[in-house]
Amino acid sequence: MRILLNEVKKIFTWKTMLLLLFINSLVYFLLIEFYIEYFPNGSGIYSYNIGLEKYGVTMDDDEFIDFKKVYDEIVDEATRYMQSREEFVAAGLDTYELFQAYDWGNPSQEASALRDDVFFGKKTELFWDLQERERLIEFYNFRKSIPEVLTDNQRDRLNELIAEEKFGVYTEIVIRNFKSYITNVGIAILFSVVLVISPTILRDRSRGLLQLQYTSKKGRNLFKTKLLAGYTATFIIITGLLTVYLGLYSLNNTSMFFKVRINTFIANESWYDPTFFQFIMLCVAAIYLIGFIFVTLSMSFSNVVPNMVSLIGIQIPFVVGFLIFGLNRLLPNMILIWIPKWLTPFSYGGMVIVCIIFIYYLIKREKKIDILT
Repeated sequence: MRILLNEVKKIFTWKTMLLLLFINSLVYFLLIEFYIEYFPNGSGIYSYNIGLEKYGVTMDDDEFIDFKKVYDEIVDEATRYMQSREEFVAAGLDTYELFQAYDWGNPSQEASALRDDVFFGKKTELFWDLQERERLIEFYNFRKSIPEVLTDNQRDRLNELIAEEKFGVYTEIVIRNFKSYITNVGIAILFSVVLVISPTILRDRSRGLLQLQYTSKKGRNLFKTKLLAGYTATFIIITGLLTVYLGLYSLNNTSMFFKVRINTFIANESWYDPTFFQFIMLCVAAIYLIGFIFVTLSMSFSNVVPNMVSLIGIQIPFVVGFLIFGLNRLLPNMILIWIPKWLTPFSYGGMVIVCIIFIYYLIKREKKIDILT
């Protein structure tokens, strides 16, 4: 245990802590800050809380009728607002119905100015609210439609959701924001653990310590301790960073959506049906798994390459390839029906098996390696 603690201490040097701070500060300001600072944003801000407190985590036909009733009331309010302004009456836009039916593809200068005024003049938010409610109503009206270009499994899953009356009735802004946020958090954590843990074994070999260690049986077994120290440090890093990043995410005030089923968000049909909170926990588990997989590869490479340049060079294709082709599929979108159902378990299972093979080979290699190697 004492040796393990010493190996962990060797990883968490002041240089390591500065590196962690630099990596995460850079990624935060470049990729993450936007999803905290500007949420909700755009027209989605008007659907952020629409109906959730009133209708709960699902919406049936009676509740939808009530939702349309509220919409009609806001339409009347918008009409009264337009009729109270002489320029709308003069332009022939004294009702909301006329405003909707107007040919906005070829508007007059006066009509264009009035439209810009109600959407961007900050005198009223009625039109943004109505626009978002119309979008939600449209999604609800087409809730039972199934696209033609689907696989049999995808079509069967959509039919299951329709039969269970699980439709996308709540704005996708919440789930979309979280998916973007957790993806970038995954990038920050992946770079953090790889860059911090990679040199662990290589550093001792470059200092000539392995030749001393291999002269005793205990020294040869020290490789296992180094692996365990790497995993321990990885767990500490991931846990610490997730604590910080999830704490920052709590500033978005999405806890009211925690009990909403994933399939109840617009355009988020999934193979499984966890709640939003359960989905967050699933993403956390995936980040841990991704972190441990890449740390295993990093320590394996660190044990065989001759120097730091080679270590960095051999890891770049793996990390970049995963970020481009794997991260979105295996983290935020891992249960979407647009991703093959087998892809996530097969990919994670395959990577775990590869890591186990690497570690088994390296442990056997350490027992037989010649001291002069």
